[in-house]
Amino acid sequence: MDAGQKVRVIPASPFGPLWSIPGEAQGTVLCRYRLLRNNRACATRVDVQFGPKFVVWGAPGDQFEVVEDNATPSGDHFSA
Repeated sequence: MDAGQKVRVIPASPFGPLWSIPGEAQGTVLCRYRLLRNNRACATRVDVQFGPKFVVWGAPGDQFEVVEDNATPSGDHFSA
């Protein structure tokens, strides 16, 4: 996952409902980083923008999947 890629929350993630993100909503990765080199459990984090006023900061990277470019977006972004 790299900055600028389109992503969505994976269906099995408990975070989608927690963050009130619809399953079909797509966001754009703003940044990917590691909090602690020694912490392998949730070391990779991402900041994802889902709309002009809705950004998920520091989310576990493994809770998102990349949306392929050839996929038809259904509700590209949503506003919260």
